[in-house]
Amino acid sequence: METTNNSHPALPWTPPSGQSAELQPVGRSWDVVRVALSLGIGKRTLDLLGPTTGAVIKNPVDRVLYWLIEPGAASGWDMSLLPCVEVWGATAYIEVPPASRTTGPGIHWHVPLRYDRCLTDPAALLTALRTATREALGPRTEARR
Repeated sequence: METTNNSHPALPWTPPSGQSAELQPVGRSWDVVRVALSLGIGKRTLDLLGPTTGAVIKNPVDRVLYWLIEPGAASGWDMSLLPCVEVWGATAYIEVPPASRTTGPGIHWHVPLRYDRCLTDPAALLTALRTATREALGPRTEARR
């Protein structure tokens, strides 16, 4: 891994410079796990992950959080158990804020991007998402009559 001038490893990709968010392709350096803020699932997932979470982008207009994970890492996830979650890969683009934008208004880093906190561990994220979804929506086995 490359290092920066201050001896820290370089990020695996380059966020936008300047003040504006830019569309960036998903599926190259990371896939995106998109979680709706409705029902508290996104916030609860953040709470469950705590300091182990990677960087998280917040889009307050669409009311979603985006976790960045290794490309293809969610390919085996059972999404039927996660109705408020989407995984976006190589055919998607998202707006990515500059690393310095950590508050709104607009798209910003809800959990700031750092050289040691870029991607979230997909297994930990899946566990947190399942727990948060179960707490918000109840068990996802069959419909009640």
